[in-house]
Amino acid sequence: MAKHPIPGKRKQKNKLTNPLVKKHSSLVGKSSSLSSIWIPGSLLAMSSLIFLIARIQLLAIPLERDEGSFAYIGHWLLRGRELYTDMLDSKLPGLYSIYALFTTLFGLTPTGVHMALLVANIGSAFCFYILTREMYNRLVASLTTSFFLFLVVSLNVAGFASHATQLLTPFVLGGILLFWKGIQSGKGLQFFFAGLCIGVAFTIKQQAAIYGILIALIWWPFRLVWYKKENTRLPFMEWVWLGVGGFLPLALIVGYFLSSGRFAEFYNWTVTQPFHLAGSFSEPRYKILFRMLPGVVDQFEGVWILAAAGLGLVFVSGFKKGSVWLGFFFAILGLASVMIGMAYYMHYFVLAMPGIALLAAISLNWIGQKTGKYGSIISVSMAAVLLMMSMKGRMDYYFNPDYAKIHFQMYQRNMFPEIEKIGRELARRVPEGKSIGVMGSEPEVLIAAGRESCSRHLMVYSLLSDPVLSPPLQQEYIREMQACAPDYIVWNSNSASWTKGYDQLQFFKELMVWVEQNYKVIALAESRGDKPGVIVWDAALDTHKSESNFKVYVLRKKGIE
Repeated sequence: MAKHPIPGKRKQKNKLTNPLVKKHSSLVGKSSSLSSIWIPGSLLAMSSLIFLIARIQLLAIPLERDEGSFAYIGHWLLRGRELYTDMLDSKLPGLYSIYALFTTLFGLTPTGVHMALLVANIGSAFCFYILTREMYNRLVASLTTSFFLFLVVSLNVAGFASHATQLLTPFVLGGILLFWKGIQSGKGLQFFFAGLCIGVAFTIKQQAAIYGILIALIWWPFRLVWYKKENTRLPFMEWVWLGVGGFLPLALIVGYFLSSGRFAEFYNWTVTQPFHLAGSFSEPRYKILFRMLPGVVDQFEGVWILAAAGLGLVFVSGFKKGSVWLGFFFAILGLASVMIGMAYYMHYFVLAMPGIALLAAISLNWIGQKTGKYGSIISVSMAAVLLMMSMKGRMDYYFNPDYAKIHFQMYQRNMFPEIEKIGRELARRVPEGKSIGVMGSEPEVLIAAGRESCSRHLMVYSLLSDPVLSPPLQQEYIREMQACAPDYIVWNSNSASWTKGYDQLQFFKELMVWVEQNYKVIALAESRGDKPGVIVWDAALDTHKSESNFKVYVLRKKGIE
């Protein structure tokens, strides 16, 4: 008998001479028929088709403010502006590099931004399928990937938006796949690239570090117990290569900022400011979690129930210990990585979706094992029913999306579609080379207009979150606006663009004195709930009757016509 049996499969007591039987014997029960291949494959093909239709339909959906910030920074990074100096945000450079790449290839538009999301999801699904097929079997791989595709495109996790959590996923899954292959082959280069993938994911969003910790720790039981190399010393260099690859991306970034004399700015905006912003939440973390979780689970309750069962069933499904424990901790740490984010925004839960999909698939595989020769059909049928149930009442989202309705469902009255329209009009009115003033956190208007910001503060939350750090930034913001003196200012009066009670702050009152002296309102956008908002320009304002408290104003410098 071979010393290293096929990954993800328990040693067979009876010899298997037929290679086809051997290849597929780990599928449900003892079935080795073609149905064990094409039935799971059919589900995966249909899931992939629905995913692609939805993702393509959602390519042009207007950007929300996070996407606007990332796209703006990525675009201007390639045009000589410096991150954390000329443009301020709290993410590491990997995220902005991805935005820079895709907006360069596909245009500085919502479609260009969301092409990155499409490619990331496809890459994630490919790596995930190969990984789970090798660790478990083809049925688990097909079920897992089908669940994953539906979960990450769903409205539950703002699946239409190109968030960092979506973009890091292919690097995480690719890293774990390379780690698994390295365990089988013992090639140090595969461990290096496994660590490198996780390291790159960390530069997209810091929460990915938890997966680096996972593979660094689980390497030890793999090599000491589960995949021990007999009659050889512990291959410690594998672990070293894993660490070298993992730390290399961050080391290069730190080295760059040290050599350029901007490390203090880098540290302030990626470490100090995020910690202070996280500390500014007045609501207890568990309340935020319990408020967000129902929306994340909505219409996927069956999948989550199966995933909960999978925490136990993975240990009794006949898989090898390495596959069992790697899958178990992968799911647990995926949920833990959401909690590291502190705020529990719905898109943070993307990090948990691979683990949820995997555990749910393992539960269905176990059910199939217990239901005889038709087990694979039963398992796949149950998965299909659950996925169809997740689409109930949301067919328009997948096949004929209403962008205004989707944005209202996710972001309420933030009016991102209306802000995009304002930006397009300002592109016509503001000459190229001129800047636009933005009051609030609405960098997406700058993307639609194709113009630069007057202030390096693309998001104003850091101006309002800390009683010690914020006041100097507030005064800097006022000075930047006054020095720029733009022809046009866009002001979102919604507190979500600032913080609750912002209009009562002395900082804002001081800013408004200058604005009222030098500008007049020439356009107004109002929210109408899940219907497209009203936008009124110029003379039409004289007869417009306001019906909403949720407004975005466009102001023009006095004396300019």
